[in-house]
Amino acid sequence: MSDPRRRRQIKSPSGPRKKTTQDLSKYWSAPTTGRQEVPKPEPKPDPSQQRKQGGQRGGRGGERRQGGRGQGNRGQGNRGQGRQNQPRPEPKELKDESWARLLEHDVKGGVATVMAEKSLMFCRLKMKASELIPINQRIYIGKDRSKRTEVLGILGMAHLDKMSNMARQDMPSLVQMFVEEHGQYFVDEFYNKAGPMSLKQHSYELLPDVGPVKARNMVKARDGVGVFASMDELNALAKIKGAELLAQRFVEEMEDKSLVPRLTELLLPVEA
Repeated sequence: MSDPRRRRQIKSPSGPRKKTTQDLSKYWSAPTTGRQEVPKPEPKPDPSQQRKQGGQRGGRGGERRQGGRGQGNRGQGNRGQGRQNQPRPEPKELKDESWARLLEHDVKGGVATVMAEKSLMFCRLKMKASELIPINQRIYIGKDRSKRTEVLGILGMAHLDKMSNMARQDMPSLVQMFVEEHGQYFVDEFYNKAGPMSLKQHSYELLPDVGPVKARNMVKARDGVGVFASMDELNALAKIKGAELLAQRFVEEMEDKSLVPRLTELLLPVEA
């Protein structure tokens, strides 16, 4: 026999359970209403055709650019020719100059380098003569064009650093010849008037290779005769080469614009 208490513990099945359906609308999209046409991609251009077209366009542009440059160059060329045909204004530094000494003559180029007599400045001339002109020959460069028998025009100033080696070597000799020709003027204006610049330095010491001892001997020689009568007497009594020393000082001042005091400014121009 079965225990009645045990029967009470047995649960009878209540029948099959109904399955609950889930709402899938939030997980599933509505089906498409119809088929849409997808646009086809455009065909890619042929690179070879692009290069050809680009080259043609570049060629046309290049022709236009080249043409523009060519026209510009023609315009510049015309302007340059116009400037060359116009006479150049002569340097203001030479407005008071009348004569110059020839330093170098390029017969083939027809150009001469000369030294102006008043300021000892150098300039370049366009020459008429086809024959070689010797060094130190005087050439008229004044304002009266009718007197310019050898000169077509003044090209401009000549800078020492742009001169030829031959011209730079001959320059001291040219300056010395100029001083020698006006020897009496420089004896009277410099050697007979030079005095002490300070308690320790005499004006004679401005000359190359003249120190305090040499300067005192030159002063004693001058005091012995009162004044030097000529360049020859100066050379004999002071035992120097007066024209050469003074010319060397002039050349030093030409090469070094910062050198002071400047005898070229104190003694030039030469007064006849």
